[in-house]
Amino acid sequence: MPTDLLIDKYRLAFNISPVPLLLVSDNGEIILANSGLLDLFEYSAEALIGKNVEILVPESVRGHHHELRNAYHRVPTKRSMGDGRDLYGVTQSGHTIPLELGIEPVSDSDTTMALIAAIDIRQRKIHEERMHQAMDAAASAMVMVNHQGIIVFVNRTASLLFGYDEKHMMGQPVEMLIPETFRRAHPVYTSGYMSDSSKRAMGLGRDLFARRKDGTQFPVEISLTPVETSDGKMVMSTIIDLSERVAAAAALARKNNELEALNVELSHFANSASHDLKAPLSSIAGLLQLCIEDLEEGDTAEVHKNMMKVIDISRRSADKVEGILRIARAGRDSIPKEKVSLEKLIQEIWVDLTGADISSELRLDVSKAKTLVTELATMRVVFENLLSNAIRYADKEKESHIINIKSEYTGADIKITVTDNGIGIPKDSVGKVFMMFKRLDDRSGDGLGLSLVKKQIDRLEGTIVLSSIEGEGATLTVTLPAKGK
Repeated sequence: MPTDLLIDKYRLAFNISPVPLLLVSDNGEIILANSGLLDLFEYSAEALIGKNVEILVPESVRGHHHELRNAYHRVPTKRSMGDGRDLYGVTQSGHTIPLELGIEPVSDSDTTMALIAAIDIRQRKIHEERMHQAMDAAASAMVMVNHQGIIVFVNRTASLLFGYDEKHMMGQPVEMLIPETFRRAHPVYTSGYMSDSSKRAMGLGRDLFARRKDGTQFPVEISLTPVETSDGKMVMSTIIDLSERVAAAAALARKNNELEALNVELSHFANSASHDLKAPLSSIAGLLQLCIEDLEEGDTAEVHKNMMKVIDISRRSADKVEGILRIARAGRDSIPKEKVSLEKLIQEIWVDLTGADISSELRLDVSKAKTLVTELATMRVVFENLLSNAIRYADKEKESHIINIKSEYTGADIKITVTDNGIGIPKDSVGKVFMMFKRLDDRSGDGLGLSLVKKQIDRLEGTIVLSSIEGEGATLTVTLPAKGK
């Protein structure tokens, strides 16, 4: 036991100390307690002095506390008690209070005692809890790591974002939240930031990704804030999931591409309308010139016949413009399907394109075995482009320019071939004719015609294929559902 002289020596120091103090012998007996400690634990000196120190320890620890006390006395050192653990004491009324404890060995000639300083940290715990609640309420995920890159705090949003329970994240390396590809280098970044830290965004100039518990990766934005604590420098990471933002940006980019393509189509349709109207207007002008000549000769019957042709061409041209506008405005399946006479349609288009010109010959072999049900306006645009191209690429070195159109039904589809004996297409250009803005020569117009023909056929769930031999002509084969879809 300590001597009375030693106890009196410490009693004076205890009485003037503002910090709650406790002096405990090596067998756990409480020797001295100052007023601060007595008030903290709600004891009188008579009720506490001489009791075993375990009376102040929570029941969950009380059973093995003596083992910890004996271990300390074997190697007594000055240190904080319970490093890395929350410590609690029990008052006489049974209330549990959080504490911060410091312990220092005190020796005399016979024995070693333990001088214990106790600090009530209830207010600090209340403050920490409020801070925890505030951070849990934050919409952004928050993860704090120490200088070793170990997670020491996560809020509820972070737990939900990464798919882990909080307890499974605490004490783990922060690399658990990083895609495996970047894990090896990340400790270097952590060490570098700890040595020269400032509040800033993480990964400037780089796309950042995080990893959930299930292994999925997602884009993130991370800001880093250094935090000085009693346990050293730490870093608070605020993490924002960019998945929705990235998806919205991608959707916007797709929409912009669609609008750009639509603008190109509208431009083409305007050019196509003006181009396709040029031929019937030329035909009308030619027929009217014939009417003037017939009137001068007094041949009214021929004038009447040609005037009827002018009326037919004018009506079809007006229908053509309306059809082009309907296609320009149309979405998928928005143009009604109807029975189409392929032979009549092609004959009308031929007259509109050639008028009284007989330099090209059209040969038709159109099957009438079944009924073709499709979009009339779309078919008109398709075959006007196909016939216009066939006429445009005539070979002037040949005696005659012949265009053959043949159709046949194959099951539920109709296959239509448009063959001409024109100049054909060079072998290295065959793969480019359906590409937008690709012009083979000065006769290719704006380079949009066949690319948009293909798009319309694709929209009708059909196909178009080109085969050609330079100098011998070309064949375009269109396959479409005979009853539409």
